[in-house]
Amino acid sequence: MTNPLRPNGVLQDLRASGVDIYDNSMIASFITCPRMFRYRHQKGLIPKHREPSIPLHFGLSVHLALQAWQSTKKDDQQAMQAFVASFTPFEEPSSFSPKTNKELAATYTVLYGCTVLDEYFRRYRNDVREVIALETPLAEEVGDGMFIAGRVDKIVRAQGLVFADYKTSKYMTGVLINPNPQFMTYKFLSEKLTGKPVSGELDMIGVSKTKPVDELLRREPFNYTDYQMEAWRRSLLGWMRRIKLCVQTDEWEQSWRCQPFFRDCDYIPLCTLPEPNMEDRLIETMYDTDYWDPFKETD
Repeated sequence: MTNPLRPNGVLQDLRASGVDIYDNSMIASFITCPRMFRYRHQKGLIPKHREPSIPLHFGLSVHLALQAWQSTKKDDQQAMQAFVASFTPFEEPSSFSPKTNKELAATYTVLYGCTVLDEYFRRYRNDVREVIALETPLAEEVGDGMFIAGRVDKIVRAQGLVFADYKTSKYMTGVLINPNPQFMTYKFLSEKLTGKPVSGELDMIGVSKTKPVDELLRREPFNYTDYQMEAWRRSLLGWMRRIKLCVQTDEWEQSWRCQPFFRDCDYIPLCTLPEPNMEDRLIETMYDTDYWDPFKETD
């Protein structure tokens, strides 16, 4: 039975109690490098002094604004206030180009976010589809006693049921829809929640200083066949079994993909230690403990 999870660290609590439960971010981390998965998701390590990701906080703030907009019957002012309050501490500062001796305007600003949201509200105000779920955390068994979890942005009722996923990105055409394990997870969870067929919708909010704001929005419907969903399920179980084996043996291979996201992996210092007895001291010096949980409340 699918049950909404309370967003208070439940995912990690369940794993600590012996439940094999993962989300797509955790599985993607393991696929990138099992050793990275060990440090981030088994030990909960995060660097003490890492700079916050401005694009990540921009996307989270847009999500909060859209959630407020939908839950207040499309009240623009409350939605804008939610965005401004959330993103202002992370606003990108302008920079200086030594080549041109000119100031370079920032992209991720409060003004930019409000401009894009204003266009979003204008374009989709007349969308009269009934919203039946917003920002809903779910978990469901996919087989062999193993569970997949995820937070579904929105489920609406049109001619049928549709789950929508918001994406904010500079790479507006770079989202691969099929295959897409995250979207397939949302389809699976939404159908378990509702007991009915559910298709998908990509709700893209682009980020660009050069494109007109009305070109930054698009909605793209999609769906998957039973055959495609079964391929997703089998692959998901395969990766979960590999994680479980690593947990049981406490053996975590290095993949040597030390720049997986176009920057150095946070755990290179731990993976390059000359002696094992130095690990505890390095962890104490360089890392805090904060377990990943997609269901935590955001401030």
